[in-house]
Amino acid sequence: MNTVDTINTRRSIRKFQDKAIPSEVLKIILSLATKAPSGKNRQPWRYYVLQNKSKNELVQIMKQTVETRSLYGQDIGSCLISIQAMTEAPAVVLVFNPYSKKEDTYNHHRLLADTQSIGASIQTLLLAANSFDIGSLWICDVYYGQKDIESWLNTSDELIAAIALGYPNQSPYPRPRKPLAEVVEWLD
Repeated sequence: MNTVDTINTRRSIRKFQDKAIPSEVLKIILSLATKAPSGKNRQPWRYYVLQNKSKNELVQIMKQTVETRSLYGQDIGSCLISIQAMTEAPAVVLVFNPYSKKEDTYNHHRLLADTQSIGASIQTLLLAANSFDIGSLWICDVYYGQKDIESWLNTSDELIAAIALGYPNQSPYPRPRKPLAEVVEWLD
């Protein structure tokens, strides 16, 4: 699949087949994700690949988060949809920033640069997965359980996102996009 096709056919997948992803394919996808551009070549990303038992533990943490937040009338976003996707996906990749909580000189501009770099890495991961016919879902609902997830993994790194990965069990239609005239301004 060429780059244009990979970009045009990528969709957010929320339903997955009960089929494992070969570990060699996951390694290639993660290796490609690390090729993303990164400000000052800091490469501010750390990945945890969760499968089987560890993935199920993450799902339980998220279910507990929803239960607790619901009990207190707090917002749960789209956690239920995300939990279902993580449950079905054979792999979930958690993405962390290893620098934001550790560097004394960490500031707003460094945060912006690192966040852009991590976003580029996640997008590269999504496109790499798509080129192997593996579906993906970029999940930010993990923020609701951020402290519990970081504690569970015994990490002081900052949780940025989760990505559910698996062979799609759906073919979503292309989501509408704003016209270029609405988002691009040409200057001479």
